Formats: sequence, C-alpha cells, structure tokens
Amino acid sequence: IGVQFLDRVHKRKNGLPWNILYTKRTCVREITLDDLDALFELYRAKGMTDYTEPLFERDREEAYTRDYIKWMYYYYGYGMWVVCDRNTGRLIGRAGIEQRDTKDGGMQAELGYVIARDCQNQGYAQEVGTAVLEYAAQELEMEEMHCMVHRANAPSVRVAEKLGFVLCETEEQKGDMLHYYKLLSSGKA
Repeated sequence: IGVQFLDRVHKRKNGLPWNILYTKRTCVREITLDDLDALFELYRAKGMTDYTEPLFERDREEAYTRDYIKWMYYYYGYGMWVVCDRNTGRLIGRAGIEQRDTKDGGMQAELGYVIARDCQNQGYAQEVGTAVLEYAAQELEMEEMHCMVHRANAPSVRVAEKLGFVLCETEEQKGDMLHYYKLLSSGKA
C-alpha cells in the first residue's frame, strides 16, 4: 500500500476528485459538480456538438454527473475526466475511457476526447490522448483500446491515427462512425 492508494481511498470516501494524470500542459482529473458551469460554456461553443452528444438540460446533467461520479468512477475506477490547463486551472476539455457495449453483448474500452475550440489545433488532444493510453496500459493494465470517430470529423480522425489507432475492418465502417483499435498489451501506449 502506497501513498497514492491511501490518498485515493481518502478522496473517494470524502467525495473528492482524483487527479488522474498530468501532462506537460494539463491536469486530467475526475469531474465534480463545480465543473458544470465550465462544461456548459465549453459545449456552447459553435461546432462543439457537431460530432459528440450535447449535455443534458442543467438539472438532468447535474443528476447524471452525480450518479456518474458515484457509480462509474467507483465501479470502474475510470471514466470521462476533465482536462484543465496546468497553469491557469481553466477547464479546456474532457478526455477519458468509457465502456462501450458491443453488438455481441460484450464491452470494450473506448477512448474519448473533446477540446475547447480556442485550444484546438495546438496538440492538446494528442498530448492528453497519449497520456490516457499510457495510464490505461500501465495503471489499469488494459490490453486494448477502441476509438469511435465520426467519418466527417477529420481532426479527430487525424488524432486517432497519430495516437497509433488503426481502422478496424468491421461492418460499423458502413455507417457514419469509424471504428479504430489499438493494442496496449505491451504495457506502453
């Protein structure tokens, strides 16, 4: 048992968010209800929900977030997190790992990311995505990761490919979503 383990037990018991990882420019941590104003601001920007689901109306989003914190983080130990600028603390996006149902009744880990409009095209998605993949391999001991990207979302397609994902040969490619896959089994993303 180490200091990080004890810190995380203390934080979980007291409803405090875990700091998941740090990159050169960001801190990735669990979401809190205090983040909702910044998230609503992020999602209001033009084009932010063109390829991702919008937030619910405020009361429903608060209830969803409360349950997400209580059950998703508790049960899996991961989920979608917020991405904050290390220098200013400003919330600049979301990134993390979700569980996705498969057509055969299984589950697969899926990388997700969204970065604020004014921070796009600056390498944040790749920087954070790389760190999340390393975390998944090293801390969570995951062996593979998936990524679903809308085929018209060229910037996200480029990010997935830069992160080393390869396009899967599946029937899903016939729709609007492209299914990417990456092996993490080496312990390194």
